[in-house]
Amino acid sequence: MNRPLLVLLALLAAQGVHAAVEVGDRASRPLSGEGVGGRDAAKAAPAADSAKPAAARKAKVLPGILVDLTTRDGWLLRAKYVPAKESEPTFLLLHAKGRRMEDWYYLGRALANWGYGYLALDFRGHGSSLVSPEGQKVNWREFKITKTYNEFANLLQDVGACVAYLTSQGVAEEDIGVIGAEVGSSIGLKYAAVHPKVPMAVMLSPGLRYQEVLTVNAMRAYKGRPILMIHSEADKKSAAETLLLANIAKRSTGEANTTVLIVPKERGTKMLNGSLARKIVDWIAEPVQVSTGSVGAVPVDSGAPAGAELPQPSLREAPEEEAPYPRAADDFTRPDPSEAP
Repeated sequence: MNRPLLVLLALLAAQGVHAAVEVGDRASRPLSGEGVGGRDAAKAAPAADSAKPAAARKAKVLPGILVDLTTRDGWLLRAKYVPAKESEPTFLLLHAKGRRMEDWYYLGRALANWGYGYLALDFRGHGSSLVSPEGQKVNWREFKITKTYNEFANLLQDVGACVAYLTSQGVAEEDIGVIGAEVGSSIGLKYAAVHPKVPMAVMLSPGLRYQEVLTVNAMRAYKGRPILMIHSEADKKSAAETLLLANIAKRSTGEANTTVLIVPKERGTKMLNGSLARKIVDWIAEPVQVSTGSVGAVPVDSGAPAGAELPQPSLREAPEEEAPYPRAADDFTRPDPSEAP
């Protein structure tokens, strides 16, 4: 074989080897689609697994029968109802500004476990209670507070709608207690003050004037029935204002009827957990007991030892109140802005 032919054959052989190596290398690499399902998928798997617990977590849903209510001034409200066992009381659960009925999950479960009933509502402008008398969706952020008109004060009409529903279900007024948080506790107290059949009241993070809903005169008018006030050490404002309200309560409803409990932190329904819910239920069962009474639970920063007389509120410390406290018949009267001076 001549030399040129040998050179040509050598060149062709070299190209064949190079082509085989390139094809073989390609075959050994995963295709782009295979990369997603192969090594890349293995890397993605831990991230997917770590996301599973978050996706699996479910929001705590308050048990109860969904109920639609209409207030006397035309708001459409949504609530959840759990009937009480025979001869046991039912409680209205009244949330704070910007909150909703689901906040009562821990307490609702504790109440139901003990056979107590409850009706937890979304106040007007909150949660699923957004339809105004005009048929428009209105959020609580749009509520007006002026010298002559306060939509938060009209939350009393929401309480009235709840009581009307419960009585239509055969629940006696003397079996309907009130439990509220922040402004909800103020509304509950104001309702109970002019409805003496309300057997007891519980206030989470009490205040003197949440959203300009004043409570001093209401506490003065609340007589002869147990009241439980709960605040946290961290909430200095509510701690100080609870001290004032507790002093008034001791004189209006009696020292034995006045109980103050203190927890370490949080505010309103955020204070609630299984332990505090059980304490509230225990108090409901025995609302007049020294072991958890205000005598042994002096509010924070009072400067008084346990069992000591708490200082009297002064007029400078208390907000200016409406006077005199309105009659029961005035409770559900909606102010007319056109009548303002």
